[in-house]
Amino acid sequence: MLNNSFEVDSFLDEQELLGLSKYYQKLPKAYNSGDEKKAYTTGFPWADLPMKKIKDKVEQVFGKCNVGVSMFLEEFEPWGVHTDFLQGGDNVPYYAVLIPLDFEDKPTHTIIFDQQATDSDWKEKLTNKTHHPYTDKDLNLLDHIDNDLLDKLSIDNTFKWEKGKLIAWHRNFLHTSDNFKATGMNRKIALVLFLNKDD
Repeated sequence: MLNNSFEVDSFLDEQELLGLSKYYQKLPKAYNSGDEKKAYTTGFPWADLPMKKIKDKVEQVFGKCNVGVSMFLEEFEPWGVHTDFLQGGDNVPYYAVLIPLDFEDKPTHTIIFDQQATDSDWKEKLTNKTHHPYTDKDLNLLDHIDNDLLDKLSIDNTFKWEKGKLIAWHRNFLHTSDNFKATGMNRKIALVLFLNKDD
């Protein structure tokens, strides 16, 4: 049984990463929805991806499931805390998958929290402080997040990006990027999949 969040080192090899990057370069880039333009979120039909070996690898980890959303995420401003539960119109949201493809030679992370959210008013439902023992490193990674919100969250996992690593979490779990701009990083690119499982 899969954990709520986990990573698989060296999930993709260099040739597969290069193939994905070339595929992304052929697509017209599209900004994220909403007023704040923080990233390109360039979607494409998963069935159109010509690299069957990558699809087989995803199925080996997650079993039979549907890819509700597949996109290349090119982030140039850090995301705040959010849930992926509502994305893609899926009946039974399963895991979110992130595979780093390209980023500058600086450390960057994805942080998964213990708290879950299945609707858009989740902030109003977070009322209790968690007293989570944040380290100085945690607070540096999360210094773009309001302290009042952090007081109501606790960290499940902090995953350091490595090219070709698979990072996954249940789509109802709150998560965020680190404040990669604080390290001088300008952008980072990943393949992102939102999976669903209807059986």
